[in-house]
Amino acid sequence: MTSKHIITAVALLAVAVAGTSCEDFLESKPVSQIGETDFFKTEADFNQALVGAYSAFAQVYQGNGYYSLLVDLRSDNTTELTAGGDGNDAKRNIDEFRETTDNEHLTAFWQNSYTLIARANSILARIDGAAVADNLKKQYTGEALTLRALGYFNLVRLFGGVPLVTEPVSDIDASYKVGRSTVQQVYAQIEADLVKAEGFVPVSYDESGVGRVTRGVAQSLLGQVYLTQKKYNEAANEFKKVVTSGTYSLLPVYADLYKAGKQGNSEAIWQAQYKSGANYLGSNLPNHFAPTGSEGITIPSGGAYGFNQPTDDIAAAYSPGDLRRNNIADGYTRGGTFVAAKYIRGYVERETGGGYLDSGADWYVIRYADILLMYAEALNEVNKGPVADAYTAINQVRKRAGLSDLSGLNYETFKAAVYNEERLESPFEGHRWFDLLRTDRALTVMNSKVTAGGNKTVGISTPIKPYQLLYPIPALVITTSSPAIVQNDGY
Repeated sequence: MTSKHIITAVALLAVAVAGTSCEDFLESKPVSQIGETDFFKTEADFNQALVGAYSAFAQVYQGNGYYSLLVDLRSDNTTELTAGGDGNDAKRNIDEFRETTDNEHLTAFWQNSYTLIARANSILARIDGAAVADNLKKQYTGEALTLRALGYFNLVRLFGGVPLVTEPVSDIDASYKVGRSTVQQVYAQIEADLVKAEGFVPVSYDESGVGRVTRGVAQSLLGQVYLTQKKYNEAANEFKKVVTSGTYSLLPVYADLYKAGKQGNSEAIWQAQYKSGANYLGSNLPNHFAPTGSEGITIPSGGAYGFNQPTDDIAAAYSPGDLRRNNIADGYTRGGTFVAAKYIRGYVERETGGGYLDSGADWYVIRYADILLMYAEALNEVNKGPVADAYTAINQVRKRAGLSDLSGLNYETFKAAVYNEERLESPFEGHRWFDLLRTDRALTVMNSKVTAGGNKTVGISTPIKPYQLLYPIPALVITTSSPAIVQNDGY
């Protein structure tokens, strides 16, 4: 590759811009110029390249691709159309299943994901021959493999088969020209990456490495990949490794998950981390999730946009006494008048910082509670009924929520219970739409909530169709790759 190509594919580390990861190891000085002869040689070079990869990882979760809109707004948990919302067509169309191939957020998410993949590929292609200590070579390889696997896992669930690129390319557009691999081929690569990564990354790091990929991250992600493919035995085995490792535990108080200073807590298996007051290393989550009109009340400044607000449907789903319901605020008071506009306390009221892109509010990619519930789900499927470990897992989560233990259920009733618990435990952390897809319930659940008069509490007023379980491939990708990539059916 030419020096220019190295810069194109990797030296975008200088793009450690607004919204990038921010723990100590991510605060390294970004590289602005990289030459083929003076980079990818030392341990510091590869660590710096990983800084760029984690930067892209953080951008996936709060950049202009709006991950939360693609997976939560798409579901029955959030909408842009409740009181206080301030929508535009690109976001509203995702909410209402009316998006077109030129939707700006679909395009940005696709590009952000392939930027992450490209940065991981550049590390993986060069590290074997580098003068790097064996232990660090393994660690860096495992981190890059996991980041690449995550990128593909998100893409394949949202778009179906996508271009499977595992070598450095001259630029992001070039990666599209290889054409689409099948869904099965993409999953096979994801599994291979994570199986290898699991044996390479450490169990933990010192405080300066909080946020990096650990063994628990690789195991948790691999378990989700297996569960999504209905490989229940394999999923249960991976989740069991995490549960029995002794590395993670539930925070005693649910609300503490969303308080300031909780980066790297005992329940946080993996977070996209941000930092307030650190030269645009913060997130914009409070601004995006605060209801329109609440600037100066729910957040100090920077705009309140109401992009992703809880639906009446999710608010009503909690039983009396469920402590998790308090994460949904029903409104705010302006000038002595209560304004009914639901919002998510966990993002809006936590570490708001000094304005836009200055929040320390992190994004939970994987929490231990999620693993416990998926472990219970997988065990129920393996045994065609709940066993003791399945009850232990789900009841840990319920006890923290202030609910009584479950018992005496059969295969079907336990399955319904764990599906419900998965929704209530982490409704605004990017899981609901993927959960509905994984369990083949997306059509029935969403369409059951459409009323004759148009039920805007879940964002849609007409039934959705099977082809809408995937998003369209962005028009820019189709044009750039022509004729390599064919559009998804229905679009």
